[in-house]
Amino acid sequence: ADPCTGCGICVRVCPFNAIVMTQPYEGKSRGIAQVIDAACQGCGTCASTCNFEAIEMPSFTDEQILAQIDAALASNAEEKVLVFACNWCSYAGADQAGVEKLQYPPSSRVIRTMCSGRVDEKFLARAFERGAGAVLVTGCRIGDCHYINANQQTLKRFNFWQRRFAQKGIAPERLQLQWVSASEGKLFATRLREMHEVVKKQALVGSGAGGKA
Repeated sequence: ADPCTGCGICVRVCPFNAIVMTQPYEGKSRGIAQVIDAACQGCGTCASTCNFEAIEMPSFTDEQILAQIDAALASNAEEKVLVFACNWCSYAGADQAGVEKLQYPPSSRVIRTMCSGRVDEKFLARAFERGAGAVLVTGCRIGDCHYINANQQTLKRFNFWQRRFAQKGIAPERLQLQWVSASEGKLFATRLREMHEVVKKQALVGSGAGGKA
């Protein structure tokens, strides 16, 4: 059976109006979401919004991303900074850092998504369950999103995520958000150095060597 409940959240968040609701059928009180393939640009914002796992993104499925998280954190997870990078800006910014030969700590593990809007709360939860020292979500700057305004959804979700994970004992500095344009290799490297310091501090606290606050 189709897991879609017809809630319509995906319709509201799609930047391209590529999802429509069908008419009710087979005794259902409301229709289900249908993706218009020709209009879809593949940002993945709908998939990360859906609470019922009714939308799957080709090449960026939940299973594929979760497997990358597991692989990245398979050893010494507490020493790692897991970075989610959007394909068009922050991932390109990481490339630019390499081109400019900018040094940043080897603790970072980058996972590419097409858009920061594809980042799902379950990905963050998996990272912390696996013991990640810190998680950094990155994407295009507000107003310069490759997918019109998908990163505005990222911002809304992130503020909620940070509060939720703080309630679970994850210090806010261990979960951060940074906008990085394709040309900002220096900024990308700087943020990773800052996140590395967060991980080092966390390790000291965990070992009991951090002294009194």
